Amino acid sequence: MMTTNKLLSLVGFFLLINCNFANALNLIQAVDAAISNDPEFRMALKENESGQASRVIGRSAILPQVTASLYQASNDTKIAGPVFLNGPNSISNRAYPSTNTVVQLSQPLFNLEALARYRLGHAQADLSDARFMYRSQDVLIRVLQAYIDVLYAQDQLTSIFAERDANKERLIVIKRMFENGEATIINKLEAQATFDKVEFQVIEANNNLEITKRKLGDLIGEPILGAGNLHKLTKQFRVYPLVPNSFEFWKESALANSLEIRYQLQSIEVNRQDYQRNRAGHYPVLSAVAMWNQQKSNTVSTIFQDINNSAIGVQLNIPIFSGGDTTGKINQSRAAFEKSQAELDSVKNKVLVELRKQFDIVTSSQKKISALNKVVDYTSELAKAMRKGISVGQQIKLDVLNADKDLANAQRELSQAQYTYLLAYSRLKQVAGILSLEDLEKIALNFNETK
Repeated sequence: MMTTNKLLSLVGFFLLINCNFANALNLIQAVDAAISNDPEFRMALKENESGQASRVIGRSAILPQVTASLYQASNDTKIAGPVFLNGPNSISNRAYPSTNTVVQLSQPLFNLEALARYRLGHAQADLSDARFMYRSQDVLIRVLQAYIDVLYAQDQLTSIFAERDANKERLIVIKRMFENGEATIINKLEAQATFDKVEFQVIEANNNLEITKRKLGDLIGEPILGAGNLHKLTKQFRVYPLVPNSFEFWKESALANSLEIRYQLQSIEVNRQDYQRNRAGHYPVLSAVAMWNQQKSNTVSTIFQDINNSAIGVQLNIPIFSGGDTTGKINQSRAAFEKSQAELDSVKNKVLVELRKQFDIVTSSQKKISALNKVVDYTSELAKAMRKGISVGQQIKLDVLNADKDLANAQRELSQAQYTYLLAYSRLKQVAGILSLEDLEKIALNFNETK
């Protein structure tokens, strides 16, 4: 499983790479650029930074609280009354300044709410960690997907170009045959319609290529001028066997390490501590208190007198009646806690379904790649034979173009199988919670061809 320390090492590794896109953008450089520029990842960084502050906030609940207050006033007092018993009334004016300084310290001794807030803060920070880890791995998958989408869009365009060339030559041949009376008007119209249809597919393929380039460019913060700016699949494509090749192993790994399951477990803990915090509202709070107080002319009777007072003791607060507020919050938080527990089963089922899907895709893609490699070898040899046939007059140009079209289609299908394998392999590791820097480096080794 990719821990926080490993993730920081991963980010640091990427940031040390010199991202020079002048020649060709490789997969590692694309991930590095996305880490720096992808808005979603930058949001995740700041969200996690905010979440980590919950530890400090929670810890503050069990630490001493110190407050100080200073009061200063200018007093103008009138005193009316008899000077002595049954004597005549008199009025006297007193004008004097007064100050009152208080420093107070409070330390919880028995406070279940403070203890729950402390635990809640740690649970919220751990929840933020789990969310950030998931989104950090997600950016790797999104970059890989966008990178592959551009390459596959280019492969499709290349295949359609080959088909267009073959259909163009076929149309020329059919028109010549029609002029010589060897083909019908129906043959001519069918050939023209087929060619026009392929022209439309060229336009669609070009549009799709532009869309995929913009998506990748948005991720990495740099415009992609063309698919030629990306590293292509290497001819020495590497297939990495699953070790062990047992779904039960991957199932156990996912249940133990899946970031989605970890996130849900942390959500349960957050809701548990919130429930405990609300329950604590029914319990008394005992605190140790210490106070220092300095008064100067604080009252009429203490004019021009300085009073210093220090006190230490305990304070007990007992909740008696809150109008139903505490009970309502307890019921609300208990329902949220039980809901998160029920959601855990749903998350586990979702993870295992996705795990099975990616495991099957990896397994089947390995077989498809092996079979399609043979098809590409066969069609390549056939295309070479067709070209030799032209030189000795045994084949016509249309036959060669059809062979080139079949070869382009076979290469596109092989590339698609390889792309599907790489995505499924990385997603399988992600769902199992063991996607690492080494896995990304292995995947990147399959992209090093620039032509």
